[in-house]
Amino acid sequence: MAQISSGRRRLIRGGIAFLGLAAVSAAAGGTVMTRPDFGGKPEGERLRRMMASPHWAEGQFQNLDPMAAPPADRSQFEIMSEFLFDRNPARFPVGILPHMKTNLAQLPQNQFVWLGHSGFFLRMEGVSVIIDPALHQAFPLPGFYKPFPGADAYQPQDLPAADLLVITHDHYDHLDYETVRELKSRVKRAVCPLGVGAHLEAWGWEPECITELDWFEATKAGPLTITALPSQHFSGRTFRRNETLWAGYMFSANGVNVYHSGDTSWGRHFAQIREMFPQIDIALLEDGQYNEDWPGVHLLPKAWGEALEVIRPEAVLAMHNSKFCLSRHSWQEPLERALATTREEGFSLLTPEIGEAVALDPALRKSTREWWKTA
Repeated sequence: MAQISSGRRRLIRGGIAFLGLAAVSAAAGGTVMTRPDFGGKPEGERLRRMMASPHWAEGQFQNLDPMAAPPADRSQFEIMSEFLFDRNPARFPVGILPHMKTNLAQLPQNQFVWLGHSGFFLRMEGVSVIIDPALHQAFPLPGFYKPFPGADAYQPQDLPAADLLVITHDHYDHLDYETVRELKSRVKRAVCPLGVGAHLEAWGWEPECITELDWFEATKAGPLTITALPSQHFSGRTFRRNETLWAGYMFSANGVNVYHSGDTSWGRHFAQIREMFPQIDIALLEDGQYNEDWPGVHLLPKAWGEALEVIRPEAVLAMHNSKFCLSRHSWQEPLERALATTREEGFSLLTPEIGEAVALDPALRKSTREWWKTA
């Protein structure tokens, strides 16, 4: 029997994975494609404003730089196959993750709580903000990409009344239909990138309660200024991409700047952010779900350190980890690499457990520990 080359074996494995995914999509399509999770589609004045953005071209939003391509010797079939069928047990924690259950309604001013992944509850100068509260699974089909045990400590009912809901983009692990629908009755206003408001309106939010921002635009809530900033990523809740914008944010009040990167890979936007905000007190910088096969989607560990060197925050929290398994690295790897990088480069790394309160004032912060080593 003729020997099959390694390249051909990779192609065959990838083809099987692709066909399997296509079959599942086709079989489920009649049910899934009508689910409310998919949200709404921008139209009318919203669409006209989107199309007027300097970041819109060729029928969709564009990154500042072209998205980095996968390695040339890797086919999409191969990438999909290895992602779907990787059985590395280190991708998941063995037991329940260490966590705390802070009463968010009683959180003191100028503190924040990490909800896991990219989610936060922030009180800043009298304004309460909920950021990217993905509290359910990170996919619309039941049973897929559920939170790790312990990372699911907070449920929508645990989120108190708030002034703002802030969303970075419309991917399922950031814009969670179940959570956002429940928050509608107790959050005064939503802030999101251009086009994302169409999803919120489809889920019952009143148009006057939604503020949509382009990159470099800002809005205020009392003394707090929220500035939408570029990130290097993409958007979409179906097979169509980039029909809504994606963003990071700067939260500024009383001389303190807190940066939330959103999902991002490496790009010149970090230099632009540093120029606009030469003082960043705390950076909540995505670090996790990266893969060499998609270098243009998330920050690889080396690029994470390079981003720190550019924006130079007083302290950094490595987020976008420890809740969902959306890549092939071990679940602890992002935190281990962040710890090594910050020690080597001299940055202050914040390592709260999920649910642990962190003060914006460094003099009031408790010492943190390497909690993931006990999980």
